[in-house]
Amino acid sequence: MSNPIDGRTGEGIARSSSGTGTPVPGGRSRLGELLVSARVITPAQLDHALREQTSWGGRLGQNLLNLGFVDESKLSAAIAMHLGLPSVDLDRARLPPNVNRLLPLELCERFGMLPLGEKVQEGKLLLALFDPTNQEALAAARRASGLQPVVHVATATSIDRCIRKFYYGEASPQSAPGSPLFTVTRNTMEQAQQVLHDRDLVIRLDEMERKVERLTALVQELSKRLPG
Repeated sequence: MSNPIDGRTGEGIARSSSGTGTPVPGGRSRLGELLVSARVITPAQLDHALREQTSWGGRLGQNLLNLGFVDESKLSAAIAMHLGLPSVDLDRARLPPNVNRLLPLELCERFGMLPLGEKVQEGKLLLALFDPTNQEALAAARRASGLQPVVHVATATSIDRCIRKFYYGEASPQSAPGSPLFTVTRNTMEQAQQVLHDRDLVIRLDEMERKVERLTALVQELSKRLPG
């Protein structure tokens, strides 16, 4: 596959949900409303995923995948088509070996994005994103590189694999259940949901233990102040 072609820059993506410039509703979630408009998910499914996000965190797209409302390839294709953006198959793309120097690892992992290359003379950074409506991610890439992001849509798992290949040096990385970018498919949903459930349970137990410790300390302190 040849190098990724130019797509639309990060500016203006939030203002339109298709190549025709239809405005994205400014309510619940740009990505969520986009997927509802594209009839990839229903409003009820979006509300369910947003409740999960509010309760347990994580990215909206990942929650939709975890809940089994959509598969990853269909999700990324719908995003690219509806926004009029180019898509890139990172498993086939031939990327420059120095892409790990274009953006810090921490930003790539936080936002689920990967630099594909740069066109310094044009002031452009070619960038793969799972959620191109994430303006915080685009702004972070712009600040870190000093270049204007040119957005391409890619699946979350392919971005994850490339991060592990180019930043960690893994020869044949595989997405791991429980990682922030792990995509749940029909074959892996049960295993991934169990991992996420166990992780959430541990977090909640830790929080409860800390609350009990604080309460115990408070009771002991009050006992000391009471007359004998």
